[in-house]
Amino acid sequence: MAVGTNTIAEHRLRIDMSEKIAELEPNASPLITLTKKMKRRRVVTNPEFNWMEQDPGNRWDAINKGTGYDNNATEWEVDNAGYFRVGDIVQVPSTTEVVLVTNVDNTGNTITVIRGWGGSTTAPLVNDDPIVILGNANEEGAKLREIKTTEPVKKTNYTQILRTPVGVTNTLAATSTYGPKAMAYYRHLDGINHAIDMERTMWLGKKGKDIHNGKPRRTTGGILEFLTENVLDVSTINGGLTEQAFTEWLEDVFRYGSSEKILFACGRLCTIIDLWAQNKLRTVPGERTYGVKVKEYVSSHGTLYIVKHKLFEGPVYGGMGVILDMNNVAYCPLKGRDTKLLTGRQDPDEDAVKDEYITEFGVEVRLPKTHAIIKGVA
Repeated sequence: MAVGTNTIAEHRLRIDMSEKIAELEPNASPLITLTKKMKRRRVVTNPEFNWMEQDPGNRWDAINKGTGYDNNATEWEVDNAGYFRVGDIVQVPSTTEVVLVTNVDNTGNTITVIRGWGGSTTAPLVNDDPIVILGNANEEGAKLREIKTTEPVKKTNYTQILRTPVGVTNTLAATSTYGPKAMAYYRHLDGINHAIDMERTMWLGKKGKDIHNGKPRRTTGGILEFLTENVLDVSTINGGLTEQAFTEWLEDVFRYGSSEKILFACGRLCTIIDLWAQNKLRTVPGERTYGVKVKEYVSSHGTLYIVKHKLFEGPVYGGMGVILDMNNVAYCPLKGRDTKLLTGRQDPDEDAVKDEYITEFGVEVRLPKTHAIIKGVA
């Protein structure tokens, strides 16, 4: 007769908890829940894992001259002259003037241009005026243009081992109590705690590695460690956050990546959005959100799904929210090391029952330009 899982010793069981742990209390760990349920995961085979990011090339830059320029200035100091090549056709969106680039000086960070190209009207420029590369124009029989190819950039992160033990004495296990059995209750409670540890690590973790007791110890870099673009500091806005300022910011948020993104927001930010956007908010059906409470905010720039996150609280994180393009975020368990409940972890001579939740995972955050941070919400 073949041996079944119901006949082997309990301490030999490894219970796969990857999906179940996301169901214990979804709103306590919404990012873990959504990444697991939406299958936003990448199984890695090494505790140090990599990915490559390819920037297609920057087309947007800005004037970098405190006094600006008049209608006739043909040499412009810009933020990043390296973005430009001779022959580029560039527009100043604020005035619709179009210019042709005739020289690029990377050392001085300047470009030389022919003003009013194609009969467009010349106009003064102010400091920080945005400019955008439309394309390029070349004469008949021209030689090859300057090759300006951006190389993929390697990003690295580590997997981190998280362990949450749970146990009771055999006396307590045999004692009659109200409610669920003691071990079942503590398994449930510490399953939630394990999920919350994973959630905080996924957001706030710092990448690091050392040797402890002769063995490598690694921590994974969390999402906030990788986000460097599209930061809106509300404390710098006169009068605080308004719907106009929020909508203008969404122009930058949705410039790159998906047209649907998720805002994980502090309670105060949720309140502000509720107050000035009641007619634009719609509760998303539960079958589409895996138990996480989600509202939908539709703008001309894209659709924003709003999730209240209890993690964003206190003096540092209490006034912030993070917008994620979920296509560029991945939960990365080490192969065979996704969340499991290991039973029978007590010593052979111990008069107790002990289990342990264990997960080894990391985080992959691609293309920071597709994500955003809002902070300073009062």
